[in-house]
Amino acid sequence: MNQTAYSALSQLKQLCPAQSSIANCLNQLRQAKIQFLNLGNIIICPQQRCILFFQQRNLMGIETFLA
Repeated sequence: MNQTAYSALSQLKQLCPAQSSIANCLNQLRQAKIQFLNLGNIIICPQQRCILFFQQRNLMGIETFLA
């Protein structure tokens, strides 16, 4: 993982800690002006190259992807 990806992942983990609710994460992303695509139980942040996975409305994990 390169430094940029690590930095983006760290930022998202601070905004949306483990077990955060979907609503809280969406509000945090909006306040930080991070663009995202809400697909229900999955939120994709294309500029940060990260995907947030939710189960029963709580954050289960954040993964990075290559574009």
